[in-house]
Amino acid sequence: MTEQLRIRPDAVEWREVEGEIVALDLRRSLYLAINPSGAVLWPSLVEGASREELVDRLCTRWGIGPDAAGRDVDAFLSELGDQDLLQG
Repeated sequence: MTEQLRIRPDAVEWREVEGEIVALDLRRSLYLAINPSGAVLWPSLVEGASREELVDRLCTRWGIGPDAAGRDVDAFLSELGDQDLLQG
């Protein structure tokens, strides 16, 4: 079974604004601006997605290869993990 990654629903309030995600870390009252690539991934992470699904989304949206998409996904997931905003 593939691990499902998810944004912690109790930790973040968010909105999409002009193609970007603006999120508020409720625990630290810290605003986060998510770039367009992250905005492609964010809805999937709210619902729950595997790393492979996230890589596929970036490949489809931006027309990049799986290696480049995988690096971008890993960097984004790492940042979310460092902020303790990711579960799974």
